[in-house]
Amino acid sequence: MKEQNIYDNEDFFESYQKLRQNKGLTANDLIETPQLFELIGNVKDKEVLDLGCGTGYNDRKLMEKGARSVLGIDLSTKMIEVANKENSLDNIEYKVMSMNDINKINRKFDLVVSSLAIHYIENYDSLCKKVYNLLNDNGEFIFSCGHPMDSAPILNDYSDNFVIINDKKYFLLSDYNNEGKRISHWFVDGVETYHRNMSHLVNGLINAGFKLEKMVESYATDEIIKIKPKYKDQREHSYYVYFKAKK
Repeated sequence: MKEQNIYDNEDFFESYQKLRQNKGLTANDLIETPQLFELIGNVKDKEVLDLGCGTGYNDRKLMEKGARSVLGIDLSTKMIEVANKENSLDNIEYKVMSMNDINKINRKFDLVVSSLAIHYIENYDSLCKKVYNLLNDNGEFIFSCGHPMDSAPILNDYSDNFVIINDKKYFLLSDYNNEGKRISHWFVDGVETYHRNMSHLVNGLINAGFKLEKMVESYATDEIIKIKPKYKDQREHSYYVYFKAKK
């Protein structure tokens, strides 16, 4: 099955870029990126592979934190063009490449990271095995993805994934164990992602040979809610989940 390349859709890309221009106020800036980097920890002198690197913001940050080198790959030509323009540093290399093809990379890494990209990949189990084979001994695989509670319901628009009862928001949960493709509207119609339940996410790592070291579900602090009050929903409903696994 051909992999969808939604970020090269002109309308989608323009809308996504406008969203990301709201620097410091998005869920990525306030929640996902800080929590992911807290899990990543020390990267000094590490060789890093970033899966689904997007515009390369995380890659620049990894280098600034002391990584020896970073290879960022993304299926989207448009994203890689922005990465090369905005986040190019010595020892960062960007490539247009699918995560499905990482077995073609002829080198080893100390760390493989991925930020909110793995839910675009159909064969998660195969990806875990490929990542394992690319890591040096004791290398780490650290990634975030959409939380299964969010991705489970089969809805056209996930912004409708709740009901209000007595002035309280209750999120809908259905089709949790009905894994597979989800097609929704996000900027444009027909955006494809893949839902996996939590046990699949965990066992995909274990079956590939990894030792699971930590799993964290996203949360909002008082400071985050003060900056962006709507993220108070994260007190009861996580947007993302993070995994840290070691070879």
